[in-house]
Amino acid sequence: MLVTPGVQKKRAFFDWRYVRAEGRRSYRLAFILFWSILLGFFFHRYVISVGIVRDWSMLPTLQEGSYFLVNKYIYHFARPERGDIVVVRMGGSGQFVKRVVGLAGETLRIESGHVYINGHQVTEAYATGMTYPDFGPYEIRADSYFVFGDNRGVSEDSRHFGAVPLSNIEGKIKPGEWFPFR
Repeated sequence: MLVTPGVQKKRAFFDWRYVRAEGRRSYRLAFILFWSILLGFFFHRYVISVGIVRDWSMLPTLQEGSYFLVNKYIYHFARPERGDIVVVRMGGSGQFVKRVVGLAGETLRIESGHVYINGHQVTEAYATGMTYPDFGPYEIRADSYFVFGDNRGVSEDSRHFGAVPLSNIEGKIKPGEWFPFR
């Protein structure tokens, strides 16, 4: 290949060589910064984010002040199941961490401190204390879920604000697991 003296070869946009006097260097950095911010926003909004437990409603499963990862993409492909720990967004009052107990189409009733779904008592090894006050029967609408905190005595949950629509469930968490993609 014949190289003409005094003529420089045009550089590619992502050339690895460092050239201080090059005018496109700032454009290249702006390009990388723009796409990094855009991908970071997309990842945080739709794939995974970090949260902090701010109340005692999930004791002893989740301690107040503990961190968790929210798997936000899971419910685009599957529906919440009984026992899933989810992050619920409730209007202006922020996010709550709760456990799914009642599924869409089921009838829930609380009687004498026990939860009954479709007339059968639910065994909840994770629940602390009895579930009061007596409630129901309550038929859960389609695409809605009944959620409780594990610490039933101090939990503000579906007994207070009703069944949660799927659109208000931000994602699923697994306590103590920092890699929720497995």
